[in-house]
Amino acid sequence: MKKHWLITLFLMFFLIYFCNYIIATNQTDTLSIEDYYAMSLEELMDIEVISASKIMQKQSDAPNIITVIPQNKINHFGSLSINEVLYYQPGFHPSYDYERRTIGFRGMFEGWNNNHYLMLIDGIPYNDNLYGTAYTWEITPLIFTKSLEIIRGAGGALYGSNAINGVITLNTNNADDFDEFGIARFRREFQNSQIYDFALGDENKKFGMVLSFSYYETDGNEYESYDDSSRIDVNGELIKTKIFDQRSNSYLFAKIYGKDKLEGLSFQFHEQHWSFRTGHGWLFKIPDQPENMKEHRRIFAFKYINDNNKLFNWETAIRYQKHGIDWNMRYNIDGGSDKLFFYPRGLSEYLKTDAQDIWARLQCDINLNNHRIITGIEGDIFLYNGDQEHTSNLEMNNWNTSPDTFFTTYNLDPWFEYIDGKPIKNVAIYMQFVSPKFFNKFQVTLSGRYDHMFFTYDSNLNNDTTQLKDKSYSMFTPRAALVFSLNQDLSLKAIFGQAFRTPEPTEMFGSNTYTLASNIEEVEPEKSTNFDIELNWTINNNINFKLNGYWVNFENIIAYSTANANLSTNIFSQETAGFEAEIQIAYNNLTGFLNYSFAKRLNENITDTTIAVSKNTVTWAPASTFNMGLYYNYRDFYTTILFHYQGKVERRESDYYIGMEQYRPRTLDAWINMDVKLAYKITPKIEFGLQVKNLTNKERFIVKNYAYPFDYRLEPRSVLLDLLFRF
Repeated sequence: MKKHWLITLFLMFFLIYFCNYIIATNQTDTLSIEDYYAMSLEELMDIEVISASKIMQKQSDAPNIITVIPQNKINHFGSLSINEVLYYQPGFHPSYDYERRTIGFRGMFEGWNNNHYLMLIDGIPYNDNLYGTAYTWEITPLIFTKSLEIIRGAGGALYGSNAINGVITLNTNNADDFDEFGIARFRREFQNSQIYDFALGDENKKFGMVLSFSYYETDGNEYESYDDSSRIDVNGELIKTKIFDQRSNSYLFAKIYGKDKLEGLSFQFHEQHWSFRTGHGWLFKIPDQPENMKEHRRIFAFKYINDNNKLFNWETAIRYQKHGIDWNMRYNIDGGSDKLFFYPRGLSEYLKTDAQDIWARLQCDINLNNHRIITGIEGDIFLYNGDQEHTSNLEMNNWNTSPDTFFTTYNLDPWFEYIDGKPIKNVAIYMQFVSPKFFNKFQVTLSGRYDHMFFTYDSNLNNDTTQLKDKSYSMFTPRAALVFSLNQDLSLKAIFGQAFRTPEPTEMFGSNTYTLASNIEEVEPEKSTNFDIELNWTINNNINFKLNGYWVNFENIIAYSTANANLSTNIFSQETAGFEAEIQIAYNNLTGFLNYSFAKRLNENITDTTIAVSKNTVTWAPASTFNMGLYYNYRDFYTTILFHYQGKVERRESDYYIGMEQYRPRTLDAWINMDVKLAYKITPKIEFGLQVKNLTNKERFIVKNYAYPFDYRLEPRSVLLDLLFRF
């Protein structure tokens, strides 16, 4: 794959600066590795968080189940993405759909587009505007991140749509977070991957600036697999075909922020590009011709916080997003067929289009004798104005082409013809009350948010006349949390909350395409109701223990429904309970964590008659997981170990068909994974690391839901070289 030209620019700049720096460096510098990496348990627990209640709080006081991961911990374990951080957190587990690595949560399978997380960058939402997805895999780098805040469970009372399974906050670096001027990191996998990260920062008395660039390229996980194309050998058996998983991405991040009298002012720019292959194919038929799948996002964000007043403070923010796609898709092979047609030269579609949205927020914070009242209003406008190109060898406007015309290329009508030129609007108001600590023991947080989405669409696409209809979705989401500090070492949290996810444009408005099967007339918002109780016990200066019990009722989960013409439909409602136990340790040069999660299905309702109900068994996801991470340093060396156990995964009865057992097992076996990293600090500014992923080279699988003859095989063992410069 062709390298991005910005790599050369950044590399030249870095080499010039680094050579000058080496000449000028005082060789008596005695800065030790502990100054960079050592962090006591008390320091870890005292890292303040803001995403739980929009005010700075200790983790133990926050009205959510929350974890904070500082940048040095991300570096220790060599995490390449938010996914890799979350896979080792309580409640989360690896999931997979199509070509995408996703994040399951509390016994729930997570699909390609039904991403139920809200991602914030410095408090501003950054989910994409087409699918509502939080970009948690490697296309969002971590080089510009100072820390990650991870909320488990409902976050709708403050943040609105998408915050069902959690809220993930990236707090970005300022210039003074770098050692001196910046950081450069080069990682190369022996087999097929390379990652380049650069970040620079500088500031004066009035302004500061941070600039970073990341590039990632990989051949991915290529292997032979069955698919759903019904390709057979001379003996009538299904044949395996090679999976193509090449991926690449680049990310440019720039931030300017004010100081002194301009404190609280910031401007950000994000330019993101990525490309991928579809793995088993978008219709689970491994493509027989190359695909070219590209996307990009351009985001501008402005924010101002006035927090100099002890009584009244306010914040305003605005964000513009443009999301473009350039997809050359191969759905069916030459001579393939489906329920509609036989395809003598296969089935392909090309789509080049984009959509834009503008989001804004105005928020006030009132402090009355430590009684905090936060109130705000948010608005968002989404706009689609047709496609640059949209073609196929199948006429998808009316779906009435006979097979003998498939050698013609057809111009297709707009991808979102329902709302071409018609905006989607959402307005929301929210309020939160945070009490002082009564008797230095009790703290109460009450939150509520009301969202109203409304739009006009054309309900008469297949006729010459336009018939406009109005539609709206409204949702109120509350939260009530009690934090009880028994003493300085022991606290309890009880949290009730709700969250929702309104149907996204791709679930409502898709038309004239095989990429989507939208359902504007029937689809309704998804909704979850959560109850959590957490015990947080600092046993001594070296050990902290957390135990969280939860109950969640997830209603109206959206998925493609076979019984409903494969349209996006509210299929599932699931009730689940379980617990998450976690131990954090810090003793001299050793720090680490252990956690265990368990989920039990209590009830389930399914509207699709082709899917078997599983009322008391977790399916498509592991019921239990165990994680361990250890970091040990000695002088200029350190080593880390990550261990993940994923319990067995049960299928539904509807996932079987006669003879399936010869292609995949009826139950997916449990598996383990171990990653090891060894690093050496060559100088106070240069670090060299060697990381081995999947050390034991175990064959690991993630379940493919529904009755298909394959599961997703994860990557084999890989070795990664890591060179880190601080300058």
